[in-house]
Amino acid sequence: MRPHREANLDFGALLKQFRARAGLSQQMLADRSLISVQAISALERGYRKVPYRETVDRLAEALALDQRQKSLLELSARKARGIRALQRTSWVHNNLPQHLTALVGREGVLRDVAQLLADVRCVSIVGPGGVGKTRASIAVAERVLDRFPAGACFVDLAPLAECSAEQAIGGALGLQEAGARPMLATLCTYLAEKQLLLLLDNCEHIVGEVRRIAGSLTRSCPRVTIVATSREPLQIPGEHVYRIPPLDVPGSAKITPEEALSYGAVALFAERVSSADARYELQLADVAPVVEICRTLDGLPLAIELAAARATALTPSEICARLNRVFTVLQSSGRGVSRHDTMHAVIDWSYALLSTQARLLFERLSIFSAGFTLEAATSVCAGGDILPDDVFDVLTSLIAQSLVMTEFAHGTSRYRLLEVTRQYAFERLEARGERLAAAQRHLIACLDLAIRLDSDWYTADETVWFQSAEADLENCRAAMRWAISQGNDVDRGCRLAAALARVWYSLSPSEGRRWTTAVLERERVISDEVRVPLLIADAELCAALGEYAASLRSAERALSLRAACGDVQVARALQAAGSARSALGEVQKGESMLREALEIARALGNARLEALVLGDLGTARSRAGDVDGARGLYAQALSLYLELQLERPAASIAGNLAEVQFAAGDAAAALQRAHEALVGHERTNNRRSAANDLSNMAAYSVALDRFEEARSYASQALAIAREVKATVLTLYILQHLAAAGALQPKAARSHEGAAALLGYVDRQLAALSAQREYTERQEYQRVLTVLQGRFGREGSKLMARGADWDEAKAVTTALEM
Repeated sequence: MRPHREANLDFGALLKQFRARAGLSQQMLADRSLISVQAISALERGYRKVPYRETVDRLAEALALDQRQKSLLELSARKARGIRALQRTSWVHNNLPQHLTALVGREGVLRDVAQLLADVRCVSIVGPGGVGKTRASIAVAERVLDRFPAGACFVDLAPLAECSAEQAIGGALGLQEAGARPMLATLCTYLAEKQLLLLLDNCEHIVGEVRRIAGSLTRSCPRVTIVATSREPLQIPGEHVYRIPPLDVPGSAKITPEEALSYGAVALFAERVSSADARYELQLADVAPVVEICRTLDGLPLAIELAAARATALTPSEICARLNRVFTVLQSSGRGVSRHDTMHAVIDWSYALLSTQARLLFERLSIFSAGFTLEAATSVCAGGDILPDDVFDVLTSLIAQSLVMTEFAHGTSRYRLLEVTRQYAFERLEARGERLAAAQRHLIACLDLAIRLDSDWYTADETVWFQSAEADLENCRAAMRWAISQGNDVDRGCRLAAALARVWYSLSPSEGRRWTTAVLERERVISDEVRVPLLIADAELCAALGEYAASLRSAERALSLRAACGDVQVARALQAAGSARSALGEVQKGESMLREALEIARALGNARLEALVLGDLGTARSRAGDVDGARGLYAQALSLYLELQLERPAASIAGNLAEVQFAAGDAAAALQRAHEALVGHERTNNRRSAANDLSNMAAYSVALDRFEEARSYASQALAIAREVKATVLTLYILQHLAAAGALQPKAARSHEGAAALLGYVDRQLAALSAQREYTERQEYQRVLTVLQGRFGREGSKLMARGADWDEAKAVTTALEM
């Protein structure tokens, strides 16, 4: 075969060609290269497309290839690695909302804003409510997405209060708070080198807070571009204001249907009518009234959609006549009609045409500051003239009238009111005198949800649990603000803050701590029965933040109120206090408290609590350096969880056991135990923990000098960690890939890349105020020793070079090693 034809073969075909020339069977080649026959078969048949460098070297040696042939084999392998790296890194992750309807009449806006984003780093799309700012910003982001290697991040600020804006942005980016460090500082350091598009939607009600955040980001993050939507500019340096116009409307009604449809306003009206009735086509007789409708509504997209929703019951002429009567009254006031007035008037008109039940449901739904499920709508809004069984049908009618939006995500239907319609409905709710009752039912629904989430933590599918918690967190915040900050129902508000402890612990412990602290300051209005669970929640949140002294204070305050505690609360307070003392170095006192908690749990027959305390006792023994003791306690906890069929905590304990065994020097046993944890986490769809298990398995394999296995585990872990936005874990995995590349035999070619990767990981961990755990520290020191022996002082320069890389460069390098 000619050399240039050989160069075009993929790796599997080329390997098969060289093996046939050498007169070797797959088994013979496997024996010579010390590679399994299954691996060689997979490579030749294309099932395994990307061989490791060590594999290529072994195959070349076993086949006795000359330099030219070996170069061809290496070239083919490099091409395969490049394709894989491109596949893994070129698809840009984003959380841009998906819409069920087409965006009509906005091509000029999209083109203009996309061009602006090529030159400026902050664009505010400004306009009145209902003009289509959100839809335009999302469509622009989709158009320019390939300019931003780090992706696009959408943050809806409409339901937020000022104090939660930073957390909302951090949460959308997958960031967790680093101790007491402000989230804005974490955002600035995390985004410092990332080329990312950040969409901040509905800024007007917290414009001062958004101005502060956006100003800091534009100063600290030179590659971040911000698109904000608001009714007013942010007024920060470098901002370019784009005032979005309404849809264009024909100047004359004496045009053909084809000509009319070339105008965005008419095209939107026709498209929305045809989506409800596929037989509809704009007729010549309808052109004049449709043009008049669009002109009357100032070309505002939402107003036009509300009018079009009536076309299933009224003709365009009838819609036009009714709107004219509304606006004649409005204009008789003697002042000009603003676009805000137009929007309000058309919502008013749509509201007037609703049934009594639909009006009532529309108003009551405004109590949800974020989206809601059918179950939540039924719980909060049924009553009086609306029976629980009526809610779905009435809700469907509101959707048909474009007053409620439907969103499908993660296999679940959620609903929401656009902010401009929610404000209108809320005003109506207040006028009816039902705000207090609706807010009370909303608070009770949020409390029920929080209690259910706390109970489901041990058994629920992790992905489903997190989606539910995140989706309704802003509703819970709003309920607590109404109950606690405004003093409407402090008792239930405090119970909600305590019940959310598991949610805060998982999503935003410092925000949870702010709530528990604020509530606990209300000493005079809180009973001891309410104060105790709050103190326990506060202790657990402090521990999550690493503030063990504060955790101990709250736990011991709870214990001082034993008369108000149930036995389970006493045990939980003892558990929190004992764990805090252990972490503070008071191991003996800590273990004494934990054993008291264990006795109570056993006396109560509460096996789940018993398993929890046993796990904490295992951690205490591990901190004391008693590996055997820790192993025994973890094993007891694991046995109990398995007996209770609680697979998620069982898998977590198996992971703890793996770490203890690794610390004891038994990497092989650790690998086996980590695999057990992985199986459990995969069965419960706990992807974040599964990625952690795979990461640890990579580290244990590196310690065992099983570098191919390490790369395989790390590659799988990396894909999952990036998907679930596990930022620190992703950095650990990149280190494992660097270690596998640097420590393998004949690894000289990988040393430079490994050094640069370590520099990247060091820089990013420092930016997040994160530390390496024991396993990663051991591996890091081993790799540093090798690199220092190879490069000496030059190693520092290589690491400094990697510190300036972006994530895409680091991931590509790691996967190619």
